[in-house]
Amino acid sequence: SSRSGGRRSFVAEESTLYASEMLTEKLTGPWSVIIPKGTVFIGHKIPDTDAICSAIAAAELFHGIPARAGTINTETEYVLNRCGVSQPEMYGDVLKAREVQNICLVDHNQTSQVCDGVDMKKIIGVIDHHAFQSGTICTPYPIYTDIRPWGSACTIIAHAFIQHRHPLSKSAAALMLAGIISDTLSLCSPTTTEFDHMMVTFLSYAAGIKDVDEMAKEMFKAKSKQLETMTTYSLIRGDIKKFVTKNAASNSSLKMAIGVVECTNPLVVLNRREELVEELKAYKLEEDVDIAYLIVVDIVALFSEIICPEEDEVDLACQAFGDKISENGTIKLEKGRVSRKLDFMPSLVKVLERGWNKKSVEDRKTRKTKRESLAKVVYTNGQTLGRDTLMPES
Repeated sequence: SSRSGGRRSFVAEESTLYASEMLTEKLTGPWSVIIPKGTVFIGHKIPDTDAICSAIAAAELFHGIPARAGTINTETEYVLNRCGVSQPEMYGDVLKAREVQNICLVDHNQTSQVCDGVDMKKIIGVIDHHAFQSGTICTPYPIYTDIRPWGSACTIIAHAFIQHRHPLSKSAAALMLAGIISDTLSLCSPTTTEFDHMMVTFLSYAAGIKDVDEMAKEMFKAKSKQLETMTTYSLIRGDIKKFVTKNAASNSSLKMAIGVVECTNPLVVLNRREELVEELKAYKLEEDVDIAYLIVVDIVALFSEIICPEEDEVDLACQAFGDKISENGTIKLEKGRVSRKLDFMPSLVKVLERGWNKKSVEDRKTRKTKRESLAKVVYTNGQTLGRDTLMPES
């Protein structure tokens, strides 16, 4: 150090500041905040492959417990079987089996997507790749957060294995590879970053998987497999996320839901548009949302079509995307617009921020009457079959 006018300067030279290897290794190596052992890692409601695989991988990295917030889809089932990994327990079963002290959310940060039963006071961390929007979780204490603008939560956790220099099992490497493939549409989504490319190279080597394209093809085939037999009820709710945003015109909050169906043959879904429109209307009533969409994504050709249940959705989408209703009643987007996070939601929010006037406004009593008139949902052995009036003929 040096002295100036009798006053000591605490500005150190570079050679002095970084001289301690112990200090620099600690600060530039693994995260300075270590997630406690035994932490439960859990993804969002209606879990996709990234949510499940990131929870399992994070649990391996931090010696925690993976859990799930719902039933897995056929793509995730294929991935787990291929990797020889059992699906995580439902969070409710984890709660029954042990006392949960700490929870870390993966692949989400919105309260509307947090698993039922999660105590917000026990959330000590979030590992995610989605934007902070209205409805982001609130906690009573500062928590560990790792939010990066990358293509998947699995990309972040794969990088964390490298940061920690932690041993990586082949199964965890394969699971994270699958999570990246799923969320980035095999590195073709506009959300894909150079880090996703790097982690795919790293993970495929670590997992011993030589043909990543073959794995992606089989995953997408598995994802599309269930669509032919799914009810409209399940199609709408299979991958739907709710958001709360603000409409500048009315200076009030607006609840929006965007469902996505990713498939290799979109006609399987689009041929049922009329049924899906009716189920979207029912969803709006049951979940008390103002706007709801179902977007069908062709994950091979990278095209998307929007199914709108009512005039409000048509008007908002046409303003957001500069398109018109096609002959088959959908709004077709230009090639490459396939991301809910990057393409769909931001475009809709921009219109709302400018000010958009909702045409259809119903009072609570009318909505309640309509809601009560909906056909009952049929369940068998805990599985949703659909509405009794919309059940397919056996």
